[in-house]
Amino acid sequence: MFINIEIERLRNFMSREDMANHLAVPPDTLNDWIHRRRAIPAEKLRALSQLLGGISFDYLLFDKK
Repeated sequence: MFINIEIERLRNFMSREDMANHLAVPPDTLNDWIHRRRAIPAEKLRALSQLLGGISFDYLLFDKK
């Protein structure tokens, strides 16, 4: 799971549905990205970063395993 995406979504007071709408994808697609069942396309990762205030890709995709 990309936990930092979830942290930033909550920090920005967004539901998953809100975030999916901003990214113009179905909520199921966003859920698949967050749970690593599908790769996040580069253009959507860029849009996600911008939506969250310019947060770096490295931070969004960082995983503390």
